[in-house]
Amino acid sequence: MGVAIGAASGLAALAFYQLLNAVAGIATAALGGAASTGDLGLVLSEIGSPPILAPLVILGGALVSSVIVYRLSPEAEGHGTDAAVKAFHRRAAQIPFKTGIVKAVASSILVGTGGSGGVEGPSVQIGASIGSTIARMLRLRIEDRRIALVAGMSGALSALFHAPLGSTFFAAEVLYKRDLEVQALVPAFISSITAYTLATIAGYEPPLPRLEIDGSNLYTPESIASYILLGIFLAPFGYLYARVFRESERAFRRLEDLGLPRSLRPVVGAAGLSLLIYAAPFAAGSGRGVLAAVLSGEPVSWLPVGAAGLGAALALAAAGLLKIAATSLSIGSGGSGGVFAPGLLGGALLGLSFYALLEGTADTPLPAMAYAYLGMSAFFAAAAKVPLATSIMVAEMGNNYLLIPPSLLASIVAREISGNTSIYSSQLLHRPPREVIDAEALLALLREKGIKVQLTAGQLADGGVKPVGPETPAGEVLKLMERGLPIVPVVDSDGRPVGVITPEAVEEAIEEGVDLSTTPASMLAYMEVPIVREDEGVDVILERMLTYESEAAIVVGKDGRYRGVVLAEEVIAALAYIIQEAGPASTPIRRRPAQAVG
Repeated sequence: MGVAIGAASGLAALAFYQLLNAVAGIATAALGGAASTGDLGLVLSEIGSPPILAPLVILGGALVSSVIVYRLSPEAEGHGTDAAVKAFHRRAAQIPFKTGIVKAVASSILVGTGGSGGVEGPSVQIGASIGSTIARMLRLRIEDRRIALVAGMSGALSALFHAPLGSTFFAAEVLYKRDLEVQALVPAFISSITAYTLATIAGYEPPLPRLEIDGSNLYTPESIASYILLGIFLAPFGYLYARVFRESERAFRRLEDLGLPRSLRPVVGAAGLSLLIYAAPFAAGSGRGVLAAVLSGEPVSWLPVGAAGLGAALALAAAGLLKIAATSLSIGSGGSGGVFAPGLLGGALLGLSFYALLEGTADTPLPAMAYAYLGMSAFFAAAAKVPLATSIMVAEMGNNYLLIPPSLLASIVAREISGNTSIYSSQLLHRPPREVIDAEALLALLREKGIKVQLTAGQLADGGVKPVGPETPAGEVLKLMERGLPIVPVVDSDGRPVGVITPEAVEEAIEEGVDLSTTPASMLAYMEVPIVREDEGVDVILERMLTYESEAAIVVGKDGRYRGVVLAEEVIAALAYIIQEAGPASTPIRRRPAQAVG
């Protein structure tokens, strides 16, 4: 499955990138510039003063992108990585395939016409939708659907960033602020390496240059001290990125409460960006072209790349903050894009600011571009709480694995100092434990906190548990149970449930000497589990299970026909994610094994 998801997500991500470059090419031609990176920020920087058409291109792109999103799939708004994380925790790992398509088109238009957003968010949501779709086609259970979703995220990211190992850890680490989805690592790596291989065969190469560095200076006392100082320096900037972005999201939502149509929020953000580009033309677009130029030591706009001294440090820090502001306007307003690529540019500029400050007072042990690469990792680790992933990804993007230890040190320092504020609002602090909370206490917490559960029985239903007819021999039922089925539903000729067969019922029949080869399934079927509609909330399901003292429930459609089975352990695990996301419990929680409901 990992190979299939990796191939599909990788090819989809490459198609998205080609579409983005096509849109950027059209926008570039309209502005009279020339660039091959698909980054309008570099185009505007090369032109000098942005032409009068630049604001119209940015505003027009934001409007068209917004109309596409809010007309066809509102789930595609904002930064896609957070949407994928939310689907993992609160949507039973379900993302409609249509959402991925809409995300690709809308993000290509917004970012291609100058919106400050990255390719990471769209590619992650596209990959997640593919993983989710394949899992639904195979009728996988919720835990396997979650793993498939993570594999899709990893594959898409690996194809575009050429970072198979870092992408694997990013997809597993970004779900939590201080944890890792360990179970997903192997499938995610298989998906990631598959997508990376296909991207390489297709001739795709990311634009970042290789970092040449003398390894003999990496572990001197001065070098190690500089990594720690870099993490301390970047921690408040990473916190600021997350905080400003989250506050901009709230501010734009308040505008909607005041009467602004939801589809016009990204246009208002684009209006702010249109003014900002006259002070910082490099702030437009994804930032990948500007980043490649900066890391190559090339001059871009007014940026003092590689310079030393307090003046250069202040100018570079201001440039990094302007990129933060631009992204908050474009994506924080609901525009469709990502926050990782802009974060890489912001981190590189701030890393160079640290170098300029350090070089102005003492000799630095490493060259300027080494601190730019390390800054990329530490800055985004502080903003998104992914120190392991960013450390590996930056080393892979720089084609130099010597960067991993110093990058990890700076990133961990930055993450620890910046606290738990993350740019991804749907992250949980830790994985919910497998020994989940007691069912009765969980329902009490839901009521106490006033949590509205949007997850439905239909989203959790395991359609892979196939029902049998009333005349099916009980011996066939026994074979199904030997394959691991917890119960076997029995349905009539119209597909409506008439009962279920439990392992206990089969064991009792065997003890009584019943001939299972000739006994029909209907003789062992009893209605010992609740029947719930597919549109009912999972909290309602848990209440019914407690009433029946049952470990499962039958899910039916509006027509009363069988749709699938929901197990108690899956309901409790899903609600535990929701409880944890809502915040710490204010009442004591008893613990017992997940399978004990009654």
